[in-house]
Amino acid sequence: MQAPKTVVALVAAFVAGVMVGVQSRINGDLAVRTHSALEAAMASFLVGLVLTGAILAVRPAGARRLLRARVQPWWWFGGLGGALAVAATAHGVPEIGVALVTVCIVAGNSAGAAFSDQLGLGPGGRHPLSRWRLAGIAVVIAAVTIGAVGDRSASLKPLLFLVIFLGGATSAVQQAANGQLRLAAHDVVVASFVSFLGGAIGLVVVTAAAGELSLHEWPAAPWLYLGGPLGACYVFAGATTVRVLGVLRFVLAALSGQLLCAVVIDAVWPSPGTHLRATTVIGAIVTVVGVWLSGLGRSGDVAPEVVR
Repeated sequence: MQAPKTVVALVAAFVAGVMVGVQSRINGDLAVRTHSALEAAMASFLVGLVLTGAILAVRPAGARRLLRARVQPWWWFGGLGGALAVAATAHGVPEIGVALVTVCIVAGNSAGAAFSDQLGLGPGGRHPLSRWRLAGIAVVIAAVTIGAVGDRSASLKPLLFLVIFLGGATSAVQQAANGQLRLAAHDVVVASFVSFLGGAIGLVVVTAAAGELSLHEWPAAPWLYLGGPLGACYVFAGATTVRVLGVLRFVLAALSGQLLCAVVIDAVWPSPGTHLRATTVIGAIVTVVGVWLSGLGRSGDVAPEVVR
């Protein structure tokens, strides 16, 4: 039987995944209106940065604790992984729809989470790969193939699928970094702020270098900028629960919510020019089976305390 703490963490991760599904659709719309997936991702991260920064200004004790703590250099760059995932999603949603993008993200996330747990990157320490995890990863990659078969443009855009997959993988590493920062600072807001800061700086630099930085063309509709707050909720949930669940298990719960939300969105609120295909639904179902397989054989729900 699951411990109450674990059940609460799983529910929080699932709800956070639903929010990411909605965020994907919103950022996809913003990318269409600004004609730039990079600008849409940058806007999402800047809004999240302002939100977390405002909270941090009221309660700065966590930031002081983090500056005094011993941290690994790579922890500061977790936001870059989230930035790649958001940018890839914003570009992919108008092209192939929320559901198929989510299937690709799930495949990458599962692989990245297994990699993070294998190396012990998360605050819960090392969780070695098992045959179930390897089987689950193989199944979710097969699910991407199934979804791609139903997309008539998939054969012309293999790079798009690869970039979205890599975005999902780096996002899993981001959760490991955020969990470590949260443990060092004893404050989820500090971890989230560092994540948004790193991602925002990276996206501003890349967007400017690509010649797509044109702030005067941003639309005025406020709802198009809700991706930032939704992303902040996801980062909060990840930084808070990844120590309880481990990187892989958090990702599995979140992706279940994200997949369900994505299929519903493509059914009732599809991006213009896209529609929900039967193969995408089959791919989503196969993905759920894959993430379920990946979670089998895991021993222990709560990671041991880290002595400092």
